[in-house]
Amino acid sequence: MRIGAVGKWQKTTLAIVAVIAVLIGIALSTRGVVAALLDDEHICRGVYVDGIDVGGLAISEARVRLEGRVREYEESPILVKRGDNIWRVIPGDLGVRVELEAALRAAYSLGRYGVFWNRIAERLSIARSGRNIPWTVTVDEQLLRDFVFALAQQVQVAPVDARIVVHEDDSVSIEPSSDGCILNAAAFIGALRQATTARPPREFEMPVSCMPADVTTASLEAKGIRRLISKYTTRFDAGNTRRVNNIRLGAQQLDNKMLAPGEVMSFNDVVGPRIPERGFMEADIIFDSQLVPGIGGGICQVSTTLYNAAILGLLEPVARVNHSLPISYVPMGRDATVSYGTIDLKLKNASSSHILIRSYVGRDSITFKVFGDMPDNMGVSIHTEVIERLEPGAIQRVDPLAEPGSVTVQQDGKFGYVVAVWRITKVDGEEVERELMSRDRYKPQPKVLVVGPAATPTASQSESVTSELEPSPTVNSVQD
Repeated sequence: MRIGAVGKWQKTTLAIVAVIAVLIGIALSTRGVVAALLDDEHICRGVYVDGIDVGGLAISEARVRLEGRVREYEESPILVKRGDNIWRVIPGDLGVRVELEAALRAAYSLGRYGVFWNRIAERLSIARSGRNIPWTVTVDEQLLRDFVFALAQQVQVAPVDARIVVHEDDSVSIEPSSDGCILNAAAFIGALRQATTARPPREFEMPVSCMPADVTTASLEAKGIRRLISKYTTRFDAGNTRRVNNIRLGAQQLDNKMLAPGEVMSFNDVVGPRIPERGFMEADIIFDSQLVPGIGGGICQVSTTLYNAAILGLLEPVARVNHSLPISYVPMGRDATVSYGTIDLKLKNASSSHILIRSYVGRDSITFKVFGDMPDNMGVSIHTEVIERLEPGAIQRVDPLAEPGSVTVQQDGKFGYVVAVWRITKVDGEEVERELMSRDRYKPQPKVLVVGPAATPTASQSESVTSELEPSPTVNSVQD
């Protein structure tokens, strides 16, 4: 039994010695790994910065290895393209900086926080699977804003609206629209940051945003303004400069006025108040059937000329009043008086297409042209008919300073008229419609006699017709 016991003890001892030997062997064979797991002076193995292996390097060694890449990112040009244009951008010139020290700190910090066994586990994981540290990029915001602003000024293209062009021969064409563009600053800055940490060659397409035109070619074509459909001209005294000034101002307000189908235009709303602050001057106006000085004299010639072009162009007069007396520059029944705040000319576009009004003021004439769409075989004319002639009465005034018994004609009487105006529409020369546009009354002007105080006038001399002194619709209103 003793011999057996000794043999058993010897076997146990040998086993222990063998285990110890194995452990010593394992320790000796993995001492590099253990040393690496316990190393606090170098970056963990398996760590990369921007794909560059810095594992096992001291921070100073890793810095040297990464500096070339940083210089490349900051100093190599980035090409920004738009069509055939190319801009060359150096990131460093914009204050762009690749934060090398931040990347080194991030790389060194891996596997160095937490309890011992957690640090060992993280280091083993990194060594086995690897870990990449991306760059942090900063920029000088002021330099970047200045650059983006300057670049935007070069890139920006304002949109161009389509417009109707009326040529000297009154033909109509459309100048097409074009979209504009503007630099998309946010997208540009994002693309620049991304390109900064890309390998050369580095380039990207400039991000721009489209700015569509407000008036497109298609939208203008849809308005149907195809040709000249009517025009009308009246003449004035070029030497009456104040009146000419008012005519020009009024016509300018109406030039290029466009009316949609069904739209009603108010002359007073478009032309506005006739006041000195807006450049209008004093010239003759009709007030209480008399010519007197007033601000805005001549504007009635503008409204009258427009009215005639409008009715020839098949616009519908919604509101229109004739003067109390016949005027010289148009036939009776074809005038249209206006007075801001009281009497207006309103015209409606009764067609299915838009209407464009153009005004032209020459040395001694004013012309309105109406452009729209009308069949080429259609024609419009105006016919004026005097329905009634109104006899003037007489007014007798006693002048105590006149010679007794004397009779002097101070003012000759003038006939008044009732006038009808017809619009006649023809197709291929055949009348298809006749419209009564207006039935107007122009007051007769009485004969004025001045007699001496002691005279006894004859029955014919003392004849006085007071019925003709009743006001017309426009009497006591200022008519421009």
